[in-house]
Amino acid sequence: LQLLNLTWTYRLHVNAVHLRLVYMSGTVLPANCKRIRHKTHSSGYQLARQSTNGQQTRQQCLKRFLIVNLLLVLYAWSVIEAKPCSPGCTKHGTCNHELGRCDCPRNLTGDNCDEPIKPLARVCKHNGFPSLEECVAETPLRCLNACNRRGRCYGGWCHCHEGYYGADCSLSLDANGRPEQLAGMGFSAAPGPPRIYIYELPPRFTTHKNLDRFDRPLFAHLWKRIISSGHRTTDGAAADYYYVPVDFRYMFSEALLVLQYIQQTWPYWNATGGARHLLLSTSDLGGCEGKQLMRIRNLTAQAVWVTPWGLTRKHPRVWWPGCHRPGLDVVIPIPAQTNGMLRTPLNPRVTPLERNTTFYFSGKICGDNRDPRADTSSWPVCQTATNPLYSAGVRQQVYYHHSKRPGYIVVPRSRSYVRDMSTAKFCLAPTGGGHGKRQVLVARFGCIPVPITDYVLQPFEPELDWEAFSVTVKEEDVPRLHTILGAINDTKLSQMQKSLACASKHLWWSSLWGGIFGDDGRYDAFATLMEILRVRLLHPGAPPEQYRQLDERFRRFADCELDDEPPRNVSLCTYGYDLGLEGIAPTPYCEWRKYGKYGIPGGAICEGALNIAACPRPWQ
Repeated sequence: LQLLNLTWTYRLHVNAVHLRLVYMSGTVLPANCKRIRHKTHSSGYQLARQSTNGQQTRQQCLKRFLIVNLLLVLYAWSVIEAKPCSPGCTKHGTCNHELGRCDCPRNLTGDNCDEPIKPLARVCKHNGFPSLEECVAETPLRCLNACNRRGRCYGGWCHCHEGYYGADCSLSLDANGRPEQLAGMGFSAAPGPPRIYIYELPPRFTTHKNLDRFDRPLFAHLWKRIISSGHRTTDGAAADYYYVPVDFRYMFSEALLVLQYIQQTWPYWNATGGARHLLLSTSDLGGCEGKQLMRIRNLTAQAVWVTPWGLTRKHPRVWWPGCHRPGLDVVIPIPAQTNGMLRTPLNPRVTPLERNTTFYFSGKICGDNRDPRADTSSWPVCQTATNPLYSAGVRQQVYYHHSKRPGYIVVPRSRSYVRDMSTAKFCLAPTGGGHGKRQVLVARFGCIPVPITDYVLQPFEPELDWEAFSVTVKEEDVPRLHTILGAINDTKLSQMQKSLACASKHLWWSSLWGGIFGDDGRYDAFATLMEILRVRLLHPGAPPEQYRQLDERFRRFADCELDDEPPRNVSLCTYGYDLGLEGIAPTPYCEWRKYGKYGIPGGAICEGALNIAACPRPWQ
């Protein structure tokens, strides 16, 4: 008991005694033995399997893990010993009150952030700023969650007001010295799992970077949504998952430094072996693009990689290595965008057109970036042999076999791209130099995706039943593609289109960037990711293709059939990148432009809310 009390002194919760995610001989350590009652608690699953009696299970828990618990307290005590910041830290910097770390702006360093960085121009260039002025300029709203109005924003970095800390100034200490989030804003945690701990990394790894130079800023949007959705926990010992708020695609040589810092600063990585840590990479090949990223991937074998690339084994003809592990990693949809997205027939304000084209594809076909030959009577169809296995050769094969077929349109470009997808029944969804984006785009326009690349799983597959709304074709079957599609009758096609109308919601991040389908965001990609993580907690080790059978709520969610009512007077603003289409917007456009690439604080679903603690949560 004295040992437990000491942990409070160092701002470690009593729950640190019960670190939930420690793997000892393959067994998950429960967060709290008392939680194991007659109905099995998810964290006590491994123990509860051995006994149907809740009391016996609790006794086993206490006996088997008492010594381990005490050792973990000693370990955590030695790792996270809170220290005060230097007295002058907050004049120019932000004091992380948990770690005693003074976070400085880009142009200053030292314990008190009073030593100028030299040469500053080099630091600014490294962080993606084209000029010194932009590097140090105050940008009131262009920070994560706009600093929650508790700090001043300087090009992505928040100088938090006294007493607040964190990348968005959302954290502070309560009267007992424990961290709390969004204090005084009416914050309430999400009613159910997952609970996600976010590592507050030094800003040199995160908010010192110029997000405007990121073509895929998803890591920052996930970061803010975890906070605004209520899934964040400030108690790392009670967390279900741990989010590392960087995109490893952009970290290069700093990636290893990030992991080393986490291991040296918090006990959770070492205690879990990296398990249940969420690592994001939006690279074309996920966590397997380039030697540096492959090295990080191999060092994080137990972590959950969240990427858009679903190749499960080495491709037999292309050099791509197998990178995705179903049931551990998650394939997510790339937030692909195109002009005229509001013209989709799935928008309730748009009148659907007749789908009189059987099959459609418009885009790059040859790896040499040149148009294919018009004459398809002989192979090869590309003008040079440069990069012949671009898209695993699928685009070239489809062009060769089907571009002249009646009812089939396979072209390198089109001036009526949106209309073409809206009037086609089936659309090719190939890979490119790695992951593709057309499975997301064509689904958004109600065109049945036709993925063709062997061993590649699509976004949220196999958790979602892609067979219900797509036609996956093996590479060897490309010559008879027309036969496969011709066997799908009108009744089956209608069923698939209905399923696709639901699936398209799962494949778009509407709570982040705004709605398209007139929905409230409850089924969007973020909510889908949270649902998958929730089911994994309740059914550890279950094959992901069985989630629908094991969890009724997940089945209803996947089929867009939740029956809980959304909060009253809540409407998700509309993705508003297209000027001139306001007349067909289901709701008013989101006012995102003033926030830059950080977007609306908390995500588009929070627009109009008093603060991010008051964001609607229709999926809960």
